[in-house]
Amino acid sequence: MTDTSQTNDGTMSIEQAFEHGVFLYQHEKKKEARQVFEQILGVAPDNAPVLQVLSVLDVEDGLWQEAINKLDRALLVEPGNASLLFDKANILAQQSMNKDALEIVDSLLGVLPDHEELLAMRQQLTATIGQRGESRRAAKEVASLQQQKSSTMNDEVSQTLELAEQMLASGNTEQAKQLFQALISVAGDLIPALVGLARLELAADNIGLARQFLMRAYSEHAPEKDVVVLLSHCDIKLEQFTSARKLCLAGIKRWPEDSILCRLLVQSYEKEQNWVEAYRAAIEGIKQHGKDADLRYRLATASFNLLRTRHNFTPSAIIECQKHIERASEMANEGNKEHLSTYLAEVLWYKGEAKKSKQLLEEYLTRFPNDIDAGFNVSFVYRTLEEWDKYYQANELGITCGRRLRYKGELPQWNLNRPKDDIVLVMPEQGVGDEILYFHNLQLVLDNCQKAYVACDPRLESVLSNAFPDAIMVPVKRTDNTDITLPQEVLADITSWIPGGSLAALCFEQHGRHVFQSGYVKTPDTLKQQWQPRLDDIRASNPDAQLIGLCWRSGLAAATRNMHYLVAEEVAYLLKQFPNAVFINLQYGECSKELKKIHKISGVQVVQLEGLNLRDDFDGTAAVIAGLDAVITAGTAVHRLTTAVGTPCHVFFAGTTESRFDEPADIYCENEYGYFYPPMLEDKYPLLTSMAKHVQARLK
Repeated sequence: MTDTSQTNDGTMSIEQAFEHGVFLYQHEKKKEARQVFEQILGVAPDNAPVLQVLSVLDVEDGLWQEAINKLDRALLVEPGNASLLFDKANILAQQSMNKDALEIVDSLLGVLPDHEELLAMRQQLTATIGQRGESRRAAKEVASLQQQKSSTMNDEVSQTLELAEQMLASGNTEQAKQLFQALISVAGDLIPALVGLARLELAADNIGLARQFLMRAYSEHAPEKDVVVLLSHCDIKLEQFTSARKLCLAGIKRWPEDSILCRLLVQSYEKEQNWVEAYRAAIEGIKQHGKDADLRYRLATASFNLLRTRHNFTPSAIIECQKHIERASEMANEGNKEHLSTYLAEVLWYKGEAKKSKQLLEEYLTRFPNDIDAGFNVSFVYRTLEEWDKYYQANELGITCGRRLRYKGELPQWNLNRPKDDIVLVMPEQGVGDEILYFHNLQLVLDNCQKAYVACDPRLESVLSNAFPDAIMVPVKRTDNTDITLPQEVLADITSWIPGGSLAALCFEQHGRHVFQSGYVKTPDTLKQQWQPRLDDIRASNPDAQLIGLCWRSGLAAATRNMHYLVAEEVAYLLKQFPNAVFINLQYGECSKELKKIHKISGVQVVQLEGLNLRDDFDGTAAVIAGLDAVITAGTAVHRLTTAVGTPCHVFFAGTTESRFDEPADIYCENEYGYFYPPMLEDKYPLLTSMAKHVQARLK
């Protein structure tokens, strides 16, 4: 700390240290503030402002005499300082040293005869020591001054506020700010002036400063609506969501006729992406403000995000979401209507109305061709409709917008026209099941470059190393919404890169198919020797029975009830269609309750292979799958691993409203059969009957 301006070594000047101490004090860090002020005294022992602030801290700690001593030291430096004398008189009065305090007050009134606070203190002191006549005279002077000041002040305040608003309206923000600040310096914490300053700071994106002004204007017992609204807005911007919600809920009770605080309450949950609470808050707001277009839009948005993030793809949830979107669209402004049209397109795709979805998205993209997110969304529709050229083109936009993977390679993207001496990095994307699918095409890279690094989920490192010994595996752990980090030595060596999901486009363009190599996973002999005897024992105990692997849903607990998956009752029905089969559990994640329920309903015990880690051990799982006669599965990583192993795979998918499940469709690989059904199909039992018939026919 030094007495000059800030030095090159980063030390603070006394002025900066003083401001820091005041900041700490204002934020209730009194102990730290005292330490700062005492450090200043160590450098400047006669600094009057510091002594005065420390005297205030002493009073708050009950150290009355220490406070007076500090003020006396300061008065030696500045003998006539009215502020110091006033503080001392206050302390003396609090300690009942009324005559000494009165002596100081009278001396100050000799210089400042119309000082209202001094007159008020004189009234109090003279009354306390029994000088009632003096006390009454002082009271009259105070009342007269207040009346005079009030009348003059009100006129001046009104005129100045009006002028400040005019300045704001005409765009003269700096002049408006100066007027608001002048009002506060004269009239104190005048709420309209504080609100005006807060609005100016909000417009300049100085959210913290705006909040400080609003906190000065806020009264918990008698709040003003503008203050509560703006303060809630600031808290949301500053991510102080609990505080914002407390203000909103109190405001909703006080001003139920106004919807603005309902909107802000919903927004506080939106910012956290807490779509469950956003939905609930919007529903409550709609009960009171059913015609509020913004609330309707927020309800539709929450419903849509709740649907897609919780994987709550049930017919009732999809239809409800569609209704919210359509109702909001009837009332929305043009900008929000456009957003809602993209929501509706996605919901229609979930319903299986892919053609309508395509029409909506393509119409939107003619108006907003630079909306990359929408351009990527339409790729899913093209894939469903098997419009492959359009699909592969639109799918590449997922790289541009960062939704396929969070990695931006600065080097050129590899393709089949690149030099044969390229050193290529193949990047992972989406989930582990998608990686298994993408690496059907890895040999296409290996055949056309000098060397290839393959970044992959750590659980796949061994599987891929066995399948592609010429490739160099780079295990990477990924976190949602976080960029992928790779070893520097890899980045320094490569000359080009390609996302794994882009390999299929090259294969389709070159060979007219989606996968370059069908079954590519090779099971090591050690694992075969570990798991094959276990399967042989099961076969020996069940002569002539087929061994069928079973997976009925993803690993997401929230996705149990989902149009893409089966529930326990449906699984039980499926098992009863196979009187001569033993089912091996391939369902990863916790499923013990479901298995018990399935057994209770069907009487069929699904075999769990002890020691098999279905979530993390892909080598062991692949070895087991390789020894099965078939696998029946939902569209999960089990599906992808089964096709990569080459075991016959029967997978059920929600398709379009036109989908038929009476005949399985050939998909990408050999022995891969798809049973596509309308997504809104409530009764899956006919689907399961058809699957069972075709699986059994292929097992004979």
